[in-house]
Amino acid sequence: MADLLAGKTIIITGAARGIGQAYSLALAAQGANVVIADILDTADTVAQIEAAGSGAAIGVALDVTDIDSCRAMAAAALDSYGRIDGLINNAALFGPSDKTKGAELMPFDAIDEQMWDNMMAVNVKGAWNCCKAVVPAMREQNYGKIVNISSNTVALGAAHLLHYVTSKGAIATLSRCLAKELGPEGIRVNTISPGFIQSQASLDIMENFDAHAITDEMKNVCALGREQYPDDLVGSAIYLCSELSDFVSGQTLYVDGGATFSGI
Repeated sequence: MADLLAGKTIIITGAARGIGQAYSLALAAQGANVVIADILDTADTVAQIEAAGSGAAIGVALDVTDIDSCRAMAAAALDSYGRIDGLINNAALFGPSDKTKGAELMPFDAIDEQMWDNMMAVNVKGAWNCCKAVVPAMREQNYGKIVNISSNTVALGAAHLLHYVTSKGAIATLSRCLAKELGPEGIRVNTISPGFIQSQASLDIMENFDAHAITDEMKNVCALGREQYPDDLVGSAIYLCSELSDFVSGQTLYVDGGATFSGI
């Protein structure tokens, strides 16, 4: 099926590289107008979409911890495309970049207050800010899709990453509450919970903390018996942003190759 998102405007945060870039390229290939929002340089993702010749894209500088920056992101989307149909809250503090050290593997009682607060500011407050920024436009058209990105570590548990996993648990809860609150206004809110992705962020963390065994551990608990890559997530993102999922809200979709089974 092609052009499932033709004419739709979707904002993807944290889209300059890695998983966010994969979402952006895939949604643009389905005809979407994609707003690439990131604290990092967005030029590469925009250029790849333009070279592919499907969909359209603009890049927007974004600090998710700053509500004014989030509102400016929404305004840029409306100025360029006249509407906001979807938001993928992908921006998160995980792997290192030229802006941050990222998450650090350590015992829970070695995490200092600043580390904890930074994680919550980006991963939880950031998603809340972005939702606040886009919902007015979605309310006006009585339609919208919000896709929040959690993690299967919320179900599996993970040692030495308490701050990160706790923040992702909050994201799943945020989605369920917003689905109830915003559903009467035509806004659907769902969660994608990936497994351990072989993204640059994950590779950097394994290198920095000599934790290469994580890949094999995750492969061993995966029903499909292989590593997970960014492109493994894009089909679910397309589905949740498209009209195919118009009667789906408040759900957590584990996309981890069968490492996690949700109960009935």
